[in-house]
Amino acid sequence: MNTHVLSQCLSILGILGLVIFITLACAVSWYYHGYPEGSFRWRLRHMYLKQISALASLFCIAMAVSYSLLTEGWAIFYFILACKAGTWWLCYIIDQHA
Repeated sequence: MNTHVLSQCLSILGILGLVIFITLACAVSWYYHGYPEGSFRWRLRHMYLKQISALASLFCIAMAVSYSLLTEGWAIFYFILACKAGTWWLCYIIDQHA
């Protein structure tokens, strides 16, 4: 298979994946907004946001590995996104247990 075609497919998949994760995070934030801190719905919102962040991090890691195998510069972009999402998720988990 031509690597250019594979790269184009990956770019479409990457854009769609990021749009889906951003849309999911916005939808969860919008649906559960306005609930008092510490309530069940507030905790449910944060649980969903943690799950979305973890999935987004894994998706970006997979995209970074795919692009690095094709030796393209987008690998760095997706690796940085994966680190940002993973760092947010890890900091939130640590703050929650402290």
